[in-house]
Amino acid sequence: MQSDVIDFQDARMRQGDHIVRGTAAAGMVRAFAIDGRRTVQAARDRHDTSPVVTAALGRLMMAGQMMGAMSKSDDELITLIVRGDGPVGGLTVTANSQGQVKGFPSHHEVWLPLNGRGKLDVGGAVGAGTLRVIHDLPGMEPYSSEIELVSGEIGDDLTRYFAESDQVPTSLGVGVLLDTDTNVRQAGGFIVQLMPGHSEEVVDQLEDNLRGVDSVTNLLERGMSPSDILDFVLRGMGFEELDVMGAEFHCGCDEERAGRAVLALGAAELADMVERREPAEVYCHFCGRRFEFSPDELSALLG
Repeated sequence: MQSDVIDFQDARMRQGDHIVRGTAAAGMVRAFAIDGRRTVQAARDRHDTSPVVTAALGRLMMAGQMMGAMSKSDDELITLIVRGDGPVGGLTVTANSQGQVKGFPSHHEVWLPLNGRGKLDVGGAVGAGTLRVIHDLPGMEPYSSEIELVSGEIGDDLTRYFAESDQVPTSLGVGVLLDTDTNVRQAGGFIVQLMPGHSEEVVDQLEDNLRGVDSVTNLLERGMSPSDILDFVLRGMGFEELDVMGAEFHCGCDEERAGRAVLALGAAELADMVERREPAEVYCHFCGRRFEFSPDELSALLG
């Protein structure tokens, strides 16, 4: 009976956004893949992003979700911060180890012509700059590392991050495809990493396989699930799926947290606002929600 319950939950997760984790080549390769269409659509709806910003933010969010799934701690938070000299300015994403992610762009309305390959010009929107990755574990000081952006296309930049900062050979692909109405048609990605002790034969096989991957969104358009994508990328290498988890856009802000943010203004400032009968407003950059506190509510907070 317990097995039936687990199978039902597994099937239900696969119907929505989800992350698949697996291994191949007798443990010499670990891999992750995600279907994140609903997650990226939620971010697009909340921030009213232009197509190129939807693609840029969506790629970074899905990468963050897969990186969160790598965590060995249930309480770890991973924050990815891109700062560039392009018109989008920057992107900020925070993900946990349960497949939940939130994120926002510095500028949500950026319109650029398609690049030379007829694709959304994410690299042009981001420009030159830096990628910073912050790991935050309870009871420990957050630690971070930063690299120069390679292309601003997100996938290339994170591949370089893994090579330079984590010193782990990694192949990473993320993609977002939009419909003519600017809604998200497909969104997904994969991360494949070589583990210590891998053989040259495994490297050669993986490189051959990856040459057959034109883009993540094309694989999704062919009807591939995250498990199918990993099976394709790791074909002939004994791919084994280990587990699956749900994935979603989740902020977690609420009126209680907003109230704590208001209290951070200080008692004197709040008392002055109450006396002048001025309300206070808290805006969440991650999800776009606004919380307004009337003078009476501010007085109650002070009390």
